[in-house]
Amino acid sequence: MKLVQIVAIPHGEAPEKIRAAWIGTTIPLADTEASQPNIWIPRGVLGKEHGFFAKVKRFFGFPVTEQPSVGYVVEVLAAIEALRAHAPAAATWWEQHTPHLIKPGKKFLFDAACCKEVSTGAP
Repeated sequence: MKLVQIVAIPHGEAPEKIRAAWIGTTIPLADTEASQPNIWIPRGVLGKEHGFFAKVKRFFGFPVTEQPSVGYVVEVLAAIEALRAHAPAAATWWEQHTPHLIKPGKKFLFDAACCKEVSTGAP
């Protein structure tokens, strides 16, 4: 199993204090068809770029912040579990503010610059 440790504040829509709480958390990588890290299109977790106004902006050709990013993909449930062991209040924030993500199959993308690959010691 491959792991990443968060070593810097990740980018995102969550408050800086909540994003900073990820630092020091070690999370297993999600199974993906692509190697990791890889280039992905990030989506906001709070829905700021998914609502009605984002659709209108796209329709009229205005940019919406969906720029490709090099990063690591993790399962949301595994990430929240790891965060709970490290920073329980931050895990609770995610559960309260992003309940639409707290379910099997949902994924988080952490930008590669904030991650460090960690060896499990297993072959």
